[in-house]
Amino acid sequence: MPNKVQSTTDALTVEIWHDVICPVCPIGVSRFRKALDQFAGRERVEVVYRSYRLMPGVAPHSVDEYIAHKFGPGQKAAPILNQVSQVAAQEGIAYDLENTLAGDTLNAHRLLHLARAEGKQKALIERFHRGYFSEHANVFDRDALLRLAVEAGLDEPSVADVLDGGRFTANVEADQAEAHARGIRSVPHFLFDDRVSVSGGQSPAEFLAALNSAWASRPASVLHV
Repeated sequence: MPNKVQSTTDALTVEIWHDVICPVCPIGVSRFRKALDQFAGRERVEVVYRSYRLMPGVAPHSVDEYIAHKFGPGQKAAPILNQVSQVAAQEGIAYDLENTLAGDTLNAHRLLHLARAEGKQKALIERFHRGYFSEHANVFDRDALLRLAVEAGLDEPSVADVLDGGRFTANVEADQAEAHARGIRSVPHFLFDDRVSVSGGQSPAEFLAALNSAWASRPASVLHV
């Protein structure tokens, strides 16, 4: 496939397809991280975030408009946002989603590919999540993205170069194409060592079972490295 992740020979690779504005994604990642903390081989796990744009080509608009479009006219955003916020709170994540925006997150994903190249992808995705879900940061605005990326430890000129050009667009599109080729239609989606899949914000126990299953099915030569 066009954007296949290359890993070290003994690492168990966990690929996470996600979108920056997906409210279930931080919840799923939090539960996965709890499972990873319990996993005996956690020091040999490599986590890679892959791009999945929920709304490609869609201009930024209010989340109220998005919910009305998705669930039908008259559907109010508040009950849905409150419900997902309560689930997030159980994971220790504070959501403040009223009056947030939805739309195409291409530029945010391009920066995540830059961050991956610099070994700072986890820091940037966490900063994006906190900014969007808790601080009303506009992840569709160039200057807001620049600020968040710099706060996550990326070099400002490098970030500006990506935002002002087209770098990493092909990487983002390749991630999305691979997701569709694999039949992935929602996020978050977790792929363990190209063998075991878990979709959504499952429990830590289910993620731990997936880690153990993927690990147990590895070739003996890799297990004993």
